[in-house]
Amino acid sequence: MLTVLSLDTTTPACSVALCRGDETFFRFQLASREHTGLLLPMIDDVLSEGGVSLSELDALAFTHGPGSFTGIRIGFGVVQGLAFGANLPVVPVSSLEVLAFTAIRKLEITDNCQIMPMFDARMDELYWSQFEWQDNQLIRLCQDSLSAPESIGCLPSTLPLYGVGDGWHLHDRIGLKAHFLEPSMMPDARDILTVAMPDILRGQVSAIDDVQPLYLRDKVSWKKRQRLRIDTVSNPSGAE
Repeated sequence: MLTVLSLDTTTPACSVALCRGDETFFRFQLASREHTGLLLPMIDDVLSEGGVSLSELDALAFTHGPGSFTGIRIGFGVVQGLAFGANLPVVPVSSLEVLAFTAIRKLEITDNCQIMPMFDARMDELYWSQFEWQDNQLIRLCQDSLSAPESIGCLPSTLPLYGVGDGWHLHDRIGLKAHFLEPSMMPDARDILTVAMPDILRGQVSAIDDVQPLYLRDKVSWKKRQRLRIDTVSNPSGAE
């Protein structure tokens, strides 16, 4: 019986889930900028509810990005502390892949379709990826990417398209016709378990020292873009 703790802090939602055999205990809260104060109490809650101590876990699974810079750092820091403290292996997973599974579960998708999760990356860009749900299997069609809305290029498909995640608020600029849109949907730690459990069962886990956050945009570039945006707003004519 595997016992795995999962957590996600990559979006304005903060969520934690504990899988103990066939049972799952979870917490999910929409709380932008409150992840620091929420995450550890939520972890304590699910461990207590499941009657499990940290040392009894088999692994930690978490979303290492892409998403909010601050959220990724908070989640990664907590995972580091837990993994080092209890000598636990970890499984990092894509927040976009997790959101695709969240959509499949919440929307009760059974028919074959395309799923494109997208996050607002700020600075007029989006984090996105493309998947197909075929015969109850999720197939990744491209790597997680960072693009301007107008530059998103996806593989052609005749399947209906489900667009999920807050990046789809810019759907009028994306140039793709979605069969169904749910911009308010966010990844859920319960669906991290769906992604990570096959790897854990195969023993494909990592030491925390061997794992890095997945930012897609480095911090230097983010600051340069932010500075350019501020300068453009404050001085639109470009005059010195």
